[in-house]
Amino acid sequence: MILMLFFTFRAEAQDLVWPPPPDKPKIKWVRSIEKLEDVGVKKGFFSKLADLLFGKEKKRMIKPFGTFIKREKLYFTDTGSKSIFIFDFRKKKVKVIDRVGDYQFSSPIDVAVDEGGKIYVSDSVLGTVFVTNEDGDFLGKIASNLLIRPTGLALDSKRKRLYVADTLKGSIYVISLKSKKLIMRIGKMGSDPGQFNRPTFLTVDKEGNIYVSDSMNARIQIFSPEGKLITMFGKRGTTIGSFANPRGIAVDSDGNIYVTDTLLSAIQIFNRKGQLLLVVGYYGTDRGEFAFPADISISPDDYIFVSDSYNMRIQVLRYLKGGE
Repeated sequence: MILMLFFTFRAEAQDLVWPPPPDKPKIKWVRSIEKLEDVGVKKGFFSKLADLLFGKEKKRMIKPFGTFIKREKLYFTDTGSKSIFIFDFRKKKVKVIDRVGDYQFSSPIDVAVDEGGKIYVSDSVLGTVFVTNEDGDFLGKIASNLLIRPTGLALDSKRKRLYVADTLKGSIYVISLKSKKLIMRIGKMGSDPGQFNRPTFLTVDKEGNIYVSDSMNARIQIFSPEGKLITMFGKRGTTIGSFANPRGIAVDSDGNIYVTDTLLSAIQIFNRKGQLLLVVGYYGTDRGEFAFPADISISPDDYIFVSDSYNMRIQVLRYLKGGE
């Protein structure tokens, strides 16, 4: 797969795995991305000096938040620099977008990219989802009349749908990518099954099922493409297997469910039944440690990208297959 070309040589030099020996490893630490040079971008002294003199210095990573991986590119929002970063690992280039047309980002939370290359960005303060491209052109807004505080985004390419979590309304909006119109609304504010209390991030699996991090209810809810509740799991707590503040959510190629918890500063991995399989990381600044991680994304070849927000970096892991 494409991403293997960029990360295998780093991974072979590392030996940080979960669970640790003598158990068979399931997750391996690959690398950390903290600055432009980590993507392969190199600038000479005079080039850097010219950028500083003429105001072209790139924004730096401050608080990476929402993530999206597509082929050889990593897209992520940064709420600190109020920007979107695009890391192209093949070309070893970085793009930064801090506005869409005449709109300056205020609080970009999540990002998703469709098959045509259109970029969707939720801005929780501006209360809309912007549509743009890698040049930052304004290509439209989505559901501005419906949303109060849009946060998590997820795409269903097969059904041509965009899912948007509205944290304040406690709902998931399903938008047609073709017509840009509302297809349906899933849930409302509450604690009953199928209801939400401050939902944040979303993901969609290969079957089109929708996974929602129902943060203030301290649980994960899973819905069918038709919006019917399939199952849910989780309880509030500060011990492993429970949730203090679940945020990012992703699914690997074997259907295992990964959930970041900002207060536990860890990634917990569950099966579809909600049974805990593994815990990765804890609070800290070393490799494989986290400080209030936000979102998580997993590539088709099982590279795992975690926005380690307060450590101002993206950490890359890899699922080593082998089921549970």
